[in-house]
Amino acid sequence: MGLKDSEIRGRIARSAIDEVIIEKGRYWNIDVVDIRWYKDGKATSKGIRVNMQELVHMKNILERILDGEHTRNRATDKEEW
Repeated sequence: MGLKDSEIRGRIARSAIDEVIIEKGRYWNIDVVDIRWYKDGKATSKGIRVNMQELVHMKNILERILDGEHTRNRATDKEEW
């Protein structure tokens, strides 16, 4: 089952044939964002689909990476960015 009501929100070109497409839509009646590699205009299996709550968490992590912040997760004793 593919995305319903999908809308491409952005593209990131890596080369003439490789790009990442960021798409918003619905999957099983859940609002999701799909971030997927495309090669020659065809979707590959490489990518991630997240619901909106997961997307907010991902955004916060990515902002910390961009800001250069580094924290340690004491619950798992693993480093997180």
